[in-house]
Amino acid sequence: MDKTEYQNQIQDERLDRVEKTVNEIKDNHLVHLQEDVTKVGTDVDWLKRFFWILATASVGGLITALINLLITIDK
Repeated sequence: MDKTEYQNQIQDERLDRVEKTVNEIKDNHLVHLQEDVTKVGTDVDWLKRFFWILATASVGGLITALINLLITIDK
């Protein structure tokens, strides 16, 4: 009977340590993680600019090709 109670004490101590660690992580580091996630969200602006540059160049190339096609058909 004493051995079972002793094992429960060890388990309780371990659980207390785990709970303290989780609370420290939640209180201290969760805020930093949320800041990092928001930085990743705002760093996508360069990708949007690149998309618009690529789309504009593609449309410009298509228009140029159509004009060249119309010019060669008339000759």
